[in-house]
Amino acid sequence: MIKKYYSYRAMPLRPDVREKRAKRKNVTKETQAVVNRRLRAERLSRLIMDNIEQGDLYLTCTYRIRPTAEQAQRDFEAFKRKLRTLYKKAGQVFKYISVLENLSGGGRPHGHILIPALDSKWIEKIRQAWPHGNIEFKLYGGHLRDAERLADYFTKEKIAKHSGRIQSSKNLIRTAPKKEKVTRAEAYNPDIIAPSGYRIIKDLSYSTYTMEGYPVSIAYFERVEQTGKREKKNERVRRLYQRDAANSAALSENENRRVQSQ
Repeated sequence: MIKKYYSYRAMPLRPDVREKRAKRKNVTKETQAVVNRRLRAERLSRLIMDNIEQGDLYLTCTYRIRPTAEQAQRDFEAFKRKLRTLYKKAGQVFKYISVLENLSGGGRPHGHILIPALDSKWIEKIRQAWPHGNIEFKLYGGHLRDAERLADYFTKEKIAKHSGRIQSSKNLIRTAPKKEKVTRAEAYNPDIIAPSGYRIIKDLSYSTYTMEGYPVSIAYFERVEQTGKREKKNERVRRLYQRDAANSAALSENENRRVQSQ
């Protein structure tokens, strides 16, 4: 992800360029809350991409009987402690990103948690670790769109009485964004060119304005495999297959069929 924006410390010098901007917005508690939510979602999306892989588990824990907010918090913390014990028995590191929702207001309280994948034999044990209701199991897709969608969903609630507050384990990778200070420009170019080996994800990329009315461009990219490298890889696989097929001539018919199917 690349974000381009004017710094309030480095505005254009020329008055005619400085004033080419959108109308300044009145900063209210509501408008600032929208900005803060967007920044939280941005940070959370990066955290998910750094730590959660395709095929990891996305759990939704619901209740049969509506608990108090305090009880829901205690239950969810106890659930995570049980998961930590299960992962230790499975010989795998436990890490998580979680959120509790509907602790205040309408709707029944429930929790979401992203955790590393485990073998299917552990699924029932995970289910037993949450005796308060049902657990819905989903597989995390692993694409940037999945991270953006979950980050937006996790941050949709107002932070009140810990409702909607993101919680994460301390052993997560937390990559700080790299900041590059560009020399003062007399004109703002909202276009962002994809780095070499990447292509822009158009449905996630957009341009907007800051509260001061200056433009902001946010672009998302995904890596693309070069055609030449892909063709060479396919050729290597084809040659290996031909070599294995030739070496399997002396095997029995059943063994030969197995090798070729691989």
